[in-house]
Amino acid sequence: MVSMTHSSTPPTPEIWLNIDRRLRTGDEDRWLSSRYAQSEARNDLIALYAFCWELARVRLIVTEPTLGAIRFQWWRDALTELEEGRPPRAHDVVSVVAVMLDRSTLNTADLMSIVDGYETAFEQKDRALEPEAAIAGFASRIVAPSVDLGADIEKLAHEFAAARRGEAVASPAPIVRLPTAVLPALAHFRLRKLYAREVSPRPLSKRLSVLRAVLSGKV
Repeated sequence: MVSMTHSSTPPTPEIWLNIDRRLRTGDEDRWLSSRYAQSEARNDLIALYAFCWELARVRLIVTEPTLGAIRFQWWRDALTELEEGRPPRAHDVVSVVAVMLDRSTLNTADLMSIVDGYETAFEQKDRALEPEAAIAGFASRIVAPSVDLGADIEKLAHEFAAARRGEAVASPAPIVRLPTAVLPALAHFRLRKLYAREVSPRPLSKRLSVLRAVLSGKV
């Protein structure tokens, strides 16, 4: 894990709140699940998801491969600096990622793999290559480090991502029950059923679906 001994001043509550608000706009599905985590774990989930959103939206900001490569390399450099124990860059998401790395079981190599996944998807213009399963696995480690779901969540992760992109899924996975401890990281997988029926599910429908997943354990 990253040592915070030489880091700059930890992010303020306002920084956490602003990032939380941005994530709610950018990736509401994961944000909804994170509401059911304890406060510290919730912040760590928000840090992970905000980091992923920064990478995911590269495709929305640039189309030129060279410009995309520059942005992905910026994040690699920021992670390398954290690994070396240097202060976080003057970027709010980097500052919360530093905190998340310091107190979770995740490390910079884990996050580097997410950068690689998003860059590959960007270069090949294929969103199916985005690291959905890795993100789900890392989120699970934040809320329940001792629970090993293995490959069980890989199909669910990719099916959820495909469904919310509006893509048909050839062989949808059946509803499955997950351990209660991991639900704040994975309850949004239940939304795959909503997305399969509606292009843009209503906000209330999404909230009720995630709530049902948390109460039943079924996604």
